[in-house]
Amino acid sequence: MSTGFLEQFAEWAANNRLSCPSKAIEEARLAYIDTIACIIAGQDQPLSTKIHQLNQSLHSESSVMGTAMLYACQAGILDYDDYESAGSSHPSAPIIAAVLAFLEQKKFTVQQVLEAWIAGYEIIVRMGQSLGYDHYEKGWHSTSTLGSIAASVAIGRLINLSPQEMLRAMSLASSSSAGMKLQFGTEAKVVHEGLAAQAGIQAALLAHQRVRAYPDFYDGPDGFRILYGTKNSKPLNQLISSITLGHGSIDFQAIRKPWPACAYTQRIIEAGEKLHHQISSLAEIAHVIINIPEPWMKVVRFHRPTSDGEARFSSTYCVMMAIRSGALGPADFTNEIFLDPERLKLTDLARVESFPVTKGFTEMSPAFPDTVTIVLKNGETISENIGHVMGGKERPMTADDLKLKFEKCSKNLSMFDQILNADLSSDAQSVLSF
Repeated sequence: MSTGFLEQFAEWAANNRLSCPSKAIEEARLAYIDTIACIIAGQDQPLSTKIHQLNQSLHSESSVMGTAMLYACQAGILDYDDYESAGSSHPSAPIIAAVLAFLEQKKFTVQQVLEAWIAGYEIIVRMGQSLGYDHYEKGWHSTSTLGSIAASVAIGRLINLSPQEMLRAMSLASSSSAGMKLQFGTEAKVVHEGLAAQAGIQAALLAHQRVRAYPDFYDGPDGFRILYGTKNSKPLNQLISSITLGHGSIDFQAIRKPWPACAYTQRIIEAGEKLHHQISSLAEIAHVIINIPEPWMKVVRFHRPTSDGEARFSSTYCVMMAIRSGALGPADFTNEIFLDPERLKLTDLARVESFPVTKGFTEMSPAFPDTVTIVLKNGETISENIGHVMGGKERPMTADDLKLKFEKCSKNLSMFDQILNADLSSDAQSVLSF
C-alpha cells in the first residue's frame, strides 16, 4: 500500500541515517555560518534589548523557548538572513535559532545539527512548491506559517522522534502557522521568526509526549493547503514522483544576502551600485525609475521611510543610497540616518513602476528581472537590468564572500574558520557557541 508525501517525509526525516547528498551537508554548514553572523550582528539592536527584557520578566532568559525567541529575532533584525524562492520564507532563522537554543541543554554532534537544518529546510521548500507563490501573495508571511513546521522537524530529528511522532509534530506546529505580510516594516515582522522557532520547539516536545494530532493536516479536507493556498496550489502528494527527499537545499538553494534589506531590494540595490560608477555626480540626475514585478509592490512599499524597518522595505531609499555611495551597508539603516534631509531629497527623485507577471511566477526568477533607470537632466538614460540575484543559485556567495560578511557582522574570523572546518563528529556546542 502506497503512502502519502507526509508519511514518506516523516519516515525520511526520522531515520537514524538521513539520506542526503554531501552537498546538502555543506549547504547546511554555510547556513549556520550565515545565520550565526546575522544573530551576532543583531545583538546590539533595540529589539534585541526588548526581547532580553521580555525574557527577564518571564524568568526565561536561560530557557529553550526564551533563547529561541532571542536568537531568531536577532537573526532577522537587520533583514540580513537567508531566504528561499520556493516558499518565499526566511528558512534558517527559525530552524537554526531553535537548534541553537537546544544546544544549550543537550550535547549534539556537528553532523546532527547540520542534518536537523537539512530536514527542516526540506519541508519548507516542499510546502512552498505545493502552495506556490500565491500563498505569499495572498498576504501570509511564509517564514511564520511554514517556519514553525520546519522548526518542529529540526527539533524532532534532534530528539529522535519516531516517524509517527514526527508527523504529529508537524501537525501540531501547523496550529501555530500565522503571521501577515502587513507587519513588514515593523518589529512584529521580526518577531514572527521568534514565534516560529518557539512554536516548532513546542510542537516537537508535545509530540514527544505522545500528544495526538490529525495526521493528514496538509492535503486533507479543510487542511493547510486549502486554507492557506489557492486554487492553483498543488497537493503535496503530487510531488512524490518528481522529487528526491534530501535534495531540497539543492533544488532550491538558500539565497544568502549581500545587503541587509528585504529580498526584493537585492537586485535593485546591485543595479544601483553599478549605476553609481556610471555617473560623475548626483546633481546630474533628473529622476530614477525602478521597475519591478507587480507582486513586489505590496512588500517594498515605503517611499519615505520613517523607521529602520521601513527603510529596509523601501525600494526607493535602498536604490538611491546604492546610487549615492556605490556600497550600501548596515550604516545606511542605523541611527535614523534615513531621515537625513539630503537622503530624503535623493529618495524623492525615485519612483517605482511595476510590470505584470504570469501564472507560475516565482521569486527571483530571471524571467522577471528588475531594472533601474537613471534619467539625466540632459535627457540621456542609463539602465541596469538584473535577472539572477546575487547570492542565489546561479551567483552564490563564495566562501570568501561569506567570510567578508561574517567579519562585518561579528569581527570574529576564527569562529568562521572553526565552523567551516569543523569535523562532523565534533561537539556542536563547542563549535557553534558565541
